[in-house]
Amino acid sequence: MVTVAIILWTVVAATAVFWVYASLIEPRSLRVRHLDIPVPDLPEELAGLRIAHLSDLHCSANATAGQMSRRAVAATLREAPDLVMITGDMADGSHNMAYAVDRLARLRAEYGVYAVLGNHDWDCTLGAYLYGTPNPPVALGQWEEALSNAGVDLLENASRTLTINGRTVTIVGIGDPSCGRDHLDAALANSAPADLKILLAHSPDAIDLPGAQWADLLLAGHTHGGQCRLPGWGSVWAPVWRLRQRSDGLLRFGDNTVAYISRGVYAGTEARFLCPPEVTILVLRPGSIQPIPVTRRFTAQANRSATADERHTHAAVE
Repeated sequence: MVTVAIILWTVVAATAVFWVYASLIEPRSLRVRHLDIPVPDLPEELAGLRIAHLSDLHCSANATAGQMSRRAVAATLREAPDLVMITGDMADGSHNMAYAVDRLARLRAEYGVYAVLGNHDWDCTLGAYLYGTPNPPVALGQWEEALSNAGVDLLENASRTLTINGRTVTIVGIGDPSCGRDHLDAALANSAPADLKILLAHSPDAIDLPGAQWADLLLAGHTHGGQCRLPGWGSVWAPVWRLRQRSDGLLRFGDNTVAYISRGVYAGTEARFLCPPEVTILVLRPGSIQPIPVTRRFTAQANRSATADERHTHAAVE
C-alpha cells in the first residue's frame, strides 16, 4: 500500500508541476529566435538583410496578452531589424483592433513594417460563428486606415516593391487562406520583378496555393507552433488543412522557396509545452536550401512537378 501511495502521489505531483509549467511559465517565456535563411542567388547587396517576423499577438484587454505584445514589440525594437513582417492575428477579434494598433504603432524599421490579416482579425473563428461577435466586424478599410496611421502597411492581396541597397525587393501579402480570403493570382499580377521576393500569409496552407513558389521566402503563422509538442514527435495537433509537420520552423518547397512558420507570441489557449512563444529574426544569406526538409504540396499543379524528395519527406526543423 505504501508503494502504491508513493506512486499515486508522485503522479499527482508531476501532473501539478506539468500544469504549472505548461499553463503559467512557458506561455510567458518569450524567446528571440535567430535564424540564418539561405536564399539561392541572393544578390550580395541584400546579404545580411534582417527581417523581424511577428505573428499571432492576439491583442486584447487581457492583461497577459497586453504584457506579451509589449514585450514582443520591445524585443523587436532592440534587434533593430531592416524590415518587420507581421503574419496576422494581430487582434483577438476585430473588436480588439484598437489594442493591436496601439501596440504595433511602436514598431519601427528602416524599410518598413508590413502585415497581413489573420482569421481572428476577420472574426473568422468557431466562437464567432457559434456565439457571434461583441460588435459588427471591422471592415478592411478600417483596418487599412488604422494600421496606416500606426505606420503599418497592410497588404491584403497586394504587393509593394522596395529598393534596398540598389536592389529590388517585392513583398506580397495575401488574405487569410483559412478564411478563403486569399487571391494570390491577383496579388502577383500587380507585383514587379525583383531580386528578392517575399510572400506573407497567415496560414501555412498558403504553401499549397498555385503560384506560391514565386516567392524566395514565405512567412506564416496561425499554428502557434502546435502549442504543445512532444519529443521526437513534434506538434500533436495544429490548425492546418494538411500536415501537422507544417506547424513550426523551416521548410522548403518548389524549386527554391523557403518557408518559415512562427510559433507566435500569444494564444487564447495559453498552454504551451516545448513550444515557447517567439519573436524571430531572420537573416538572409546566399546559399543552398537543400539541407532544409521539404514539405509536400497538395495542388495538382504542385504535384505534377514534385521532385522525388518532395514525395517522401515533409518534416520541419528547429
